[in-house]
Amino acid sequence: MNQEASMSRYLKMLPLAAVLLVACSSPSPVDEIITSNLAARGGKERIQALQSIRQTAVATASGGRVARLVREIKRPGFFRLEFSSQGTKSVFANDGEKGWQVAPLQGHFEPQVTTPENDAAAGVDQRDVEGPLVDWREKGHMVELVGREMLPGGEAFKLKVTLKDGAIRYDYIDVESHLIVRSDVTRLMEGRPVQLEARFSDFREEDGLVFPYMIETHIKDRPEVIRIAVEKIELNPDLDDARFRLPE
Repeated sequence: MNQEASMSRYLKMLPLAAVLLVACSSPSPVDEIITSNLAARGGKERIQALQSIRQTAVATASGGRVARLVREIKRPGFFRLEFSSQGTKSVFANDGEKGWQVAPLQGHFEPQVTTPENDAAAGVDQRDVEGPLVDWREKGHMVELVGREMLPGGEAFKLKVTLKDGAIRYDYIDVESHLIVRSDVTRLMEGRPVQLEARFSDFREEDGLVFPYMIETHIKDRPEVIRIAVEKIELNPDLDDARFRLPE
């Protein structure tokens, strides 16, 4: 092939190469949505500086039953939820390797190890202090844009999040505020998997990060709603690792 023919073929390929370069360098819609979400939450850098969190809340059921909740999360995958009601306190915890619980309402008054299929604190998304959307690829998750959906508060992007452990959740990100206003997840309740729908509102800033202070949750296809009013959020509290481990 002579030099002129070779040069001609090279020049013809340039437009295609340019298109491919632009396509490869352009962020995907999923990346753009998540980038906007992280910015709305306070910025990725500030989120990743978070080492631990403690949330104190009051949960009220439709029938008027009240419970106090304390949720603690700490890197690199510690989770603890205390649930106080009717004079009893339940604890559901996971130290990143195994879960355990104290569940007097289920007849378990002493700490006991839970099997993975019965561990209410096992979800990798629950144990992630920064949330599964931060660096989701590096964490081994998959995120897909399902489309847009009209919610009571406005239109939202619907993301399907397939977690590293195979669990699937759907996050709805408001197109205007860029905050997650609803999540559909599967959780274990009394050893049984149930589909929960959680709606988030009353967003407030705490040390530069934005959190919902009202969470309304219910089991899919059931009318009862539990309203969780957050009273206090503590960022980077000093949490001893022993709080998350099975007491000896």
